[in-house]
Amino acid sequence: MFRAIAITALFAIGIIGCASTAEPQQHLAANQDACWVCVHENDLACVKVDVDEKTPTAVYEGKTYHFCSEQCKKEFVANPAKYARLARGRTTHWSRLRARR
Repeated sequence: MFRAIAITALFAIGIIGCASTAEPQQHLAANQDACWVCVHENDLACVKVDVDEKTPTAVYEGKTYHFCSEQCKKEFVANPAKYARLARGRTTHWSRLRARR
């Protein structure tokens, strides 16, 4: 009986953990940003983008968005409101620091 309860509890914790929303890296360096397409798709391997002159970018409603790849940029450009809404709902530690300057 105890084993069944323990297994059920572990299973429930696993499901709750998987169902939580993915957050971008909270501590980004000054030359990093979040790829909001990857955040939306829960692709945690590509969330953090090192920003340089070669980084794919797009501007939407006066804000510059950075992407990990040209493919993510194409997806953003096809439906920018979808990803911009997500970005507005979440701010990274770096974004808050930049806003203070």
